[in-house]
Amino acid sequence: MSGTQPASDDRQVRIAEWLEGKRPDLASMYRTAHTLLAYAAAPGDERTRVAYICHSMREIMNRLPNALGVVAPNRGSKSKDLVRDLPALAKRFPQLNLLQEVENVPVPQEIAAFLDRLIRTAENEDSQVRAKAAALLVDDGNTDHPVVDEWKKLTDYFVQWAHLDDKQRDPKSIPSDDELRQKIEAVEISVDGIRAEFFDNLHAIEDLLAEANQRSDGD
Repeated sequence: MSGTQPASDDRQVRIAEWLEGKRPDLASMYRTAHTLLAYAAAPGDERTRVAYICHSMREIMNRLPNALGVVAPNRGSKSKDLVRDLPALAKRFPQLNLLQEVENVPVPQEIAAFLDRLIRTAENEDSQVRAKAAALLVDDGNTDHPVVDEWKKLTDYFVQWAHLDDKQRDPKSIPSDDELRQKIEAVEISVDGIRAEFFDNLHAIEDLLAEANQRSDGD
């Protein structure tokens, strides 16, 4: 990469400074995403550049709730851990054929119970992600709010492009810079709103404390 230092608009400056005060590594991720986006990739590095940009944005979106004290309750088992148990479970039923051409495929009760647990765990994980996003973005914590849907879609977008696939993608399928900027800007609009609300709440708390101190001094 070469060229002059990329220019930052006021919103980017506000967000970067705010993140620096909350969690400096997220501020670094944010600045890195914009720095990479400001310069063209060297020939052959286009996919890697997109992956780094999207990885940075994914980390910001995933870690911001905890950085602001929005902590989800313990989820217990994770679906990815349960999936790792599938090969061992399948070995115990070597005659099982799940590809039978019938409407209802019979399975052992143990496998049915495991699949039920896996489905419920995955559903719980999704609900936890939405609950954390709702606590971050919506006053009433409504997980069905459109802004929560948009946040989830943006998160999924960055996760999709943060990792390489088993096979190399057609270079034409890589997101354009304009597309990446639009996705990042959509996140920035939400984050800047969170930042502003955070300061509004902080000022309200400071005003209440100041008023309480005045009353205490007057007694």
